[in-house]
Amino acid sequence: MPLDPYASCPCGSGKKFKWCCVAYFAQVEKAFEQERLGQHDAALTTIKALTTGHADQPAVWGYYAQFLYNAAGNAPTPAESEKLVEQAEEALSEALKRNPNFGMAHFLRGMFRQNEGELIGALLLFRKAAETYDPEATDQLAHVYELIFRNELLLNRPVAARAALERSVRYQPDDPEAKQHFEALFGAESRLPECARKAYTLRPTAKKVPDSAATGRFSDARAAFEELTRVTAGDPAAWFNLGLVYAWTGEQPKAAEALGKSIELETDDHRAEEAAALLEVLRCGQGMENDADYLEHGFFLQIRDPQPVMQWLQGMEQARRLLGVQVDQEQGVVSAMVVEELPSLLAVGSTTLAKVVAKLTIGQGVIRVWHPNRDNSARVVEELRTRVNLAVQEPAATTTPINFGDVVIDALVYPTQTQDVQQAEEKLRGHAKHYFEEEWLHRPLKSLAGNTPLDAVGSSLLRKRVFGVVKFVADCFAGVVPQKRVGNQTVPIDVYDFAELRHKLGLEYVSAAPPHVDVPVEAPKPVAPVVPAAPAKRSITDMNAGELAAIDVAALSVGELDQAMRAALKLDARDLAVAFAQAGVTKPHDPAHADRYPLYAAAVTGATAAGEFDKAQELLSQGERFDAEHNGGSRAVEFGLKKAQLYVKAKDADKAAAAFEALIAGHPAEGKFYTTAAEEMLRLKAGAKALGFAERGLAAARTSGNRDLEGHCQELVAAAKKVG
Repeated sequence: MPLDPYASCPCGSGKKFKWCCVAYFAQVEKAFEQERLGQHDAALTTIKALTTGHADQPAVWGYYAQFLYNAAGNAPTPAESEKLVEQAEEALSEALKRNPNFGMAHFLRGMFRQNEGELIGALLLFRKAAETYDPEATDQLAHVYELIFRNELLLNRPVAARAALERSVRYQPDDPEAKQHFEALFGAESRLPECARKAYTLRPTAKKVPDSAATGRFSDARAAFEELTRVTAGDPAAWFNLGLVYAWTGEQPKAAEALGKSIELETDDHRAEEAAALLEVLRCGQGMENDADYLEHGFFLQIRDPQPVMQWLQGMEQARRLLGVQVDQEQGVVSAMVVEELPSLLAVGSTTLAKVVAKLTIGQGVIRVWHPNRDNSARVVEELRTRVNLAVQEPAATTTPINFGDVVIDALVYPTQTQDVQQAEEKLRGHAKHYFEEEWLHRPLKSLAGNTPLDAVGSSLLRKRVFGVVKFVADCFAGVVPQKRVGNQTVPIDVYDFAELRHKLGLEYVSAAPPHVDVPVEAPKPVAPVVPAAPAKRSITDMNAGELAAIDVAALSVGELDQAMRAALKLDARDLAVAFAQAGVTKPHDPAHADRYPLYAAAVTGATAAGEFDKAQELLSQGERFDAEHNGGSRAVEFGLKKAQLYVKAKDADKAAAAFEALIAGHPAEGKFYTTAAEEMLRLKAGAKALGFAERGLAAARTSGNRDLEGHCQELVAAAKKVG
């Protein structure tokens, strides 16, 4: 069917077909038809004649390259196929000699690289094609941007992928499927984190942006903002815009650098949060592995014998070690989550919870196991290999960008059995709260220069980054929280409120207009007075360090002081914890809180850290008396061990040895007292005392038949003899 003479030319020049390739395109079509019918020699003669008769036309060389590459796929031998591919490459070089900005040539070369598996090389060429195709070549631009989108998504770069797919959709406005595809991936129902899928916009800058930024080409926008940051280096908006353009074009390292500069200069916490959250998204993309806090650590295992593997899989499922098992019959792939039940202490009642320790897929003769924690996936692989023996080959380790949902995989647990849905939900909430407020905020992060979130909020610069780090984690969590049926709707379970984490970190938003930006001021309008609502009273355990410091210690009960001390310790507010502990041990006896060892232990630790050993000893003596009088002496061992360790810190070997002797006299069968005593004496260079404890422990181990203790004590005997 002849082409419409007024349609856009297929070479991508942007001209109407009538004024572009019409003179020779019929011959191009004839050559491709001859090749399709198996008339290779005739087809080659037909297409080659064009390179002589229209040698000055880059499009002719492009069609010729396309013909040769297609023919290579049907070549009778690999050698002939390779020769045709080489000739296709040479033809593209001829096209580019005639027009270095010939988009079709860059596109075809990108397709060659894509078919060879060179994803990055193909992507660079597709982007070059997108920049060099004429803006009127809408069909070609829609196609090339769709290819860019697919590659960027494979590289875990959703910001660049969205920008590309957005343009692809724009170039095909009459295609409803394209719009639906875009909405499914980046719309409100997307499973991507909000900060990874949102439509980021450029910010108003202090200095007018050059008109060249609005040509529609990313390269022009990049050049404009590179120049703007040079002349207004103190404008955070200019740096943000530059970083955003880099992110749109998949230039992750450059984007990260520009966004970091924007955050450094920013005075508005909301804008800093947006930039820092975007930066976290970029860190999860291909090429940023050295800067990423979250990675997938996996293993591939080739299957030699599928029968033992399937038996292992069935056994795992029967043992409730697998959840979310899915079988894709068409692809022949099985996927599942490998889980471990939580300790029984956390599974009281009718609900048993399990955490994900690895994910796996089995298909096409390969097993893949992965998890953000390498030890977890390695443990599952070792278990698998032990069970199936030689049915699989040696594992090949991999480290890849993380799936955004796996960023918070440790914050979620799953019921393996439950009779009480409400109880299960409460346990999900308790686990998530424990993870974010007691584990995650103490985790050193590369994005915070190796600091924990709790430490980073103390830095004026890093504090701004913490906003974005929390936002990123919250968005990732929102995409994976379990759902439940409420009436006819499926809604996410309210598992965790990140306002609590922000509060624990003391992240209160501060906004201030940058001094170099003119902010219009309007006349105030009369408004009705607003009476602020009284803030909700927080429990002591949910307070941040500032709130804990403001507590009236004298007004607290011993139980409340114990809670406050524990809350302060979780926030690394050591001095505050010691103050609560010291106040707690002076309170009158309360039968509901007869066990005061944690308070005395913290008070002793504080006194020891301050070098007040006499005060620490007095506190221990008071604690022992209180425990004996009001708690039945149930903490006598802990107090005795604490006393011995105090003397070790004071470098008093005689008193430390006497304290250990008292412990051993009361518990002669407890092996750890002998080994601990010997180790502490070795630390004090008291070899004879260490030898005595080690030899007595060795005798006790042989009497009880404890081989592990015997081996440990033998090592300590040898070490003590060396000290002398």
